[in-house]
Amino acid sequence: MNNFSDGEAFGRVNLIGEHLDYNQGCVMPLQINKSVKVFLKKDTAIEGIKIKSENFDYEIVTTAINKKLGDWADFIIGSLYFFSKKYNLKIEQLNIEVQSNLPIGIGVSSSAAVTVSTLRALYGLFNRKIENSELVELAHSVERDFVGVAGGIMDQFASIYGSQDQALFLDTKTNNYNLIKLSDEYIFFIIDSGTQRILTDGSLNKKKEVCKKISSKLNVEYLCQLNELDEDHKKILTDEELDIARHVIYENQRSILGKKALIENNIEEFGSLMTQSHFSLRDLYRVSTSELDLLVDLCNKFGSMGSKLTGAGFGGAIVTLIKKELVEDLKMFIVENYPNAKFL
Repeated sequence: MNNFSDGEAFGRVNLIGEHLDYNQGCVMPLQINKSVKVFLKKDTAIEGIKIKSENFDYEIVTTAINKKLGDWADFIIGSLYFFSKKYNLKIEQLNIEVQSNLPIGIGVSSSAAVTVSTLRALYGLFNRKIENSELVELAHSVERDFVGVAGGIMDQFASIYGSQDQALFLDTKTNNYNLIKLSDEYIFFIIDSGTQRILTDGSLNKKKEVCKKISSKLNVEYLCQLNELDEDHKKILTDEELDIARHVIYENQRSILGKKALIENNIEEFGSLMTQSHFSLRDLYRVSTSELDLLVDLCNKFGSMGSKLTGAGFGGAIVTLIKKELVEDLKMFIVENYPNAKFL
């Protein structure tokens, strides 16, 4: 065992394919150049575990790594707990410092970055090795089974396998993936609405439960097994369930079309698919907000190729596809019309 170790993991933006990873659909995340770094140091002066972060103005000492704290540090505590169970280790007298320039609660996968960076640091501290595929599953288990957020595997996969200059097209049913080179002329630019969302409030879990209920009604394991809704399907579902099913099924098709568009460098088509995705998230899945809708509208009016919310929704950020040379002009336009906006 070493006395010191560290780990780093990057955030991500999802270009298309929202709410599909827990429906075994296709998603397309892109790593961003914002990250979380976790530093672990053995400290005999500490009784239990000390977690500190100046970025998040946070400090706490706990002796129970099997109990949630009720905040973002649960992703660290859960990582310690699952790692200790996996290798039958006792983890104590540990000083943990978190450094981050990745915003929390805006849909850029800060939770997965915290988890993956903590696990990477633990593997270094205890001189253990793990395959990337196994690390994805372990990080996902922390979020799902310890923290209690019932998302899919996209965020952990993007944090470990993703790239900052290539989109990652992932089939979450098979975990097969492709990296797609992006255009040098355009950029996927992120704008934070200033409205934070909190997924631990159960909002995402509720959506997943509704999807499971719809799948059961339609006699499929996951909604993305369907390519269309026939008349018999429509008779079985309520209006709300029908809208949710339509989003999932057609968003999956948009993801597949988006892969083709990016490979062919058809920027106009990909931008159109992004905007269609946002409208579906707004009108069918109902996870957008007035702030996100306004930012999407402003970007598209300015001349972006396409825009959409990123992540689960309920607040947070949007991503817009725009020529690199127009980014500074877009910033000024957004600030004039939405002063609370922040740019990543």
